[in-house]
Formats: sequence, C-alpha cells, structure tokens
Amino acid sequence: MDNSSTPSCPFCPFSDADVSFLEMHIEFCHTEDGVPQTLLPGVHGLDTSQTPSPSPSPSATTDVESTEKYVDCPHGCGETVTAAELATHLDLHVAEGIAFDDGADSTPFNADLGPSDDDPSFDQEDKLGLEAAFKGGKRGADRDFARKNNNSRPARAKSPPRTRGLDGAMRLGRSELGPHAHEKKMPSWLKKMLEKGGRTSKQTQITSDGKLARHTTVENETDHLIPVIAKLCEQDKTVQRAFLCNPKVRHICKLSREGGFCGYRNIQMLVSYITKSRCLGHEQFPDGVPTILDLQDMIEQAWDMGFNSTGRTETGGIRGTRKFIGTPEAQALFQSRGIPCDASSLSASEGIPASDKLYMNVATYFRSACSLDDEETKVFQTDCPPIYFQHQGHSMTIVGFEIRDDGSANLLVFDPMFKTSPAISRLIGTSARTENPVRLLKAYRRGTRYLQKYKLFELLKLRTGPTPTSPESIST
Repeated sequence: MDNSSTPSCPFCPFSDADVSFLEMHIEFCHTEDGVPQTLLPGVHGLDTSQTPSPSPSPSATTDVESTEKYVDCPHGCGETVTAAELATHLDLHVAEGIAFDDGADSTPFNADLGPSDDDPSFDQEDKLGLEAAFKGGKRGADRDFARKNNNSRPARAKSPPRTRGLDGAMRLGRSELGPHAHEKKMPSWLKKMLEKGGRTSKQTQITSDGKLARHTTVENETDHLIPVIAKLCEQDKTVQRAFLCNPKVRHICKLSREGGFCGYRNIQMLVSYITKSRCLGHEQFPDGVPTILDLQDMIEQAWDMGFNSTGRTETGGIRGTRKFIGTPEAQALFQSRGIPCDASSLSASEGIPASDKLYMNVATYFRSACSLDDEETKVFQTDCPPIYFQHQGHSMTIVGFEIRDDGSANLLVFDPMFKTSPAISRLIGTSARTENPVRLLKAYRRGTRYLQKYKLFELLKLRTGPTPTSPESIST
C-alpha cells in the first residue's frame, strides 16, 4: 500500500517504490509539457467535438451521474474511465509497455497489482482464509442470481430514483452505463471500424514435423497464451502454486480508439473457448467469434425471448450504442442460446472482505478440477472454462489463479483493455525462458491492492450438462 515515503507521479495519483518504474510511467503516460488537463474530461483521446452530446433523461438531474467524473485516457487509447480509476488505468498501460523488452532488467519493483511482500494491508488472517479455500475449506458465501424469468440476473449497483418502466425496472444512468449512457447511436466511423474488425494477416510457419503451415492472425486477438503464462508462473520463484484454465481461450482486446466495449470483448473470449473446444453450444457460432455489433443483436434477441428482459428498460436498448453492458447481458445471451452458465455476486459479509470472497470462490473453482496430492506440481493446467468477471466500471476474463509463497494470491486475467505485448508474443510456441518472468506477468495479475477498492464482484461461469432453453424453465 502506498505511503508518504513512496515516490509518486507529479501528474496523477500513481506511485511506486521503484523509481525506474515510476520514470517509465511518466515517460509512457504523460506528455513532455506535463498534463494539468488530464483531470478534465473530453480533452484527450477521441475527438468528442464530432460526437453529439446525448440529451439527459428526465431523471438526470437527480442521478449520481451528475457528479461522476469521466476522463479520456491521456495515453490516447480511446478509453474513458472515471477519475478515480485513472491512476490504475495508467499503471496498466505501463505494464502493457514494459514488455516491449524481454524483462531482462532485474530491478526489483512491485510486480503485480496486488500486495507486495511488505504490503501491510494483507495480514495473517487474510492468509489463513486463502489457505482454507486452497485446501478445500468452506466456500465463500455467494448469491445465486439464476432466478426465474426476467429476474435471472445479477443485481446492478443502484442510483437515486430514475424513470421506472412498465416492467418495474429503473432506467440506469452514466454511473452504470458509462459516459454514453443516453447515446442514441454510436459515431458512424466507430460503427464502420467495428464492422470491419481487426486487421488480419497471413503467416507461413514451419511446424515441429518440418511441414509448412499457413496461419491467419487478427491484430487484436492472441491465441496460445495460456501455455506461456503457465511457463512464466513456473519460473517465478515467488509462486507457490498456480492454476490455469483450458488453453483454448483466446485473448481478445479492444481496437485503437474503440472505447469501453470490455463486456463484449469478454463475451468474445468465452465464445472463443466454446468454439475452439467444441463444447456444448459451439454450433450457435458457426462463423466463429461474433463481432460486437452481432453480440448487440444477440442480446436484444435474448431480451425478446424473455431472458433478463428488464435489461432493455435499464439500458434503454443497446443496439448501435456505446452503453456499457455487464453480467446480466452476458448471461442472457448464453442462456438464450442453450449454453449453461451460472451467475453469482460476491460482497463483504461477516467481516470477510469481498476480495477474499472472490479469491476463495475462484480458488475452489480451479481446485475442484484437479488433484492436489502431487506436491511436486507447481502449475496445474485444468480444463476449466474461463470466467467472466465484473466489478464496478470494468470487466475481465479470469484465466487462472495463483498463490504466492507468502500466502498472498493473484487472479490471472485477460484484460480486454490492453493488448498482448511483443515480448509475450515472441514467447508463444517456445520454451518461454526469460530472466524476469515477474515483469511479463504484471499485466495479467490482479491482486488485493487492486481488488480491495471494490465492494461487489460478479462472476459468470460456463458449465457442462443440459440447460433450459426457455425462460419459463429457469429455476432458482
């Protein structure tokens, strides 16, 4: 946890004990003339002058959104985040840029977004709770939101009273749907970019048996990353044990200037697992991973069928807009297509922080898929599907979990906000040997220091077996 003796950035709240890392942050995230305007929304990133300002809803005057401060990322990635999240967002850009080298610089620094070895925020009681989860102890209490019909959705964070629809649902605002909550239509240039998708290229490679194979790659999609992360965890001496999901999931990140479509990108990652592993429901995606615009159509169709249909009132409709989506929309899409999934919510209770509940839940999920009798095994490769993971304002895909030698833990995630670094890409298909695995893993780790800022988490897990295909048959 940061303190007064920790060097800090003069332009934003970011701080780090490693001076060289802090210098990299300043060079990478801030312009030469300084950025006193970085705390003012609308001056960086996308040209907002070409985007019509949405008309506020009747309830906007009483909405929390009136005090919500959104900031365009000064790095120019096109993302719009809350002012409170800016420092973390910039820190992750640094993690993204660090791996332009191979991590050969061994200068010590806080290598993840969780607690470091000397972080006082992670005490012995936290460690005991994690050890209990790791050894098969009581699972953290969670709430099952697979309720019947329109109520089968995780609860959303509430705002002050707004317009209520005929179905009894409240219209949400900027605090839940993002800065474009009242947008009728996204800019035409953005729609065209999403229709076109990422640039593709074809490469010819020599296979292990000496044959030539031609591969098509997409600029914002990276396959075969899980084996690389597994090898890096194996090399990291601070990792006691690590668990990883099925390696067939693909990391899909946003395009340049795309903005906040993280929910859709995470759905795409789950679909990439479904299609490549050919598990239940893969025939629902005959053309591969759907585009964001296709997913919007699928969610609207799910609402038409009665799955989580209050989402239409809450959002005012999402087709052709940049409104944020969340776990209810992901759940509606999968259930409407006969793909079984379970949604749950985790919050603090009985003195246990929400972040510890999350750790215990995820640890149990991966632990149940493997045997821990082999004490020699450090990294477990499981067949578990990846997990859709949501917290206030952002979502990611959980692809693994690790326990450190000091008892602390990290989630391993694919964050759609950040692209795969060149150094990581170079390790794909190799032995992935590197002098500093910690630096390369930084972009994939989310620890207590990051998670403890949030009081509520939502998870969506795919499962095998038969599933109801009509809203009337969904049970609690």
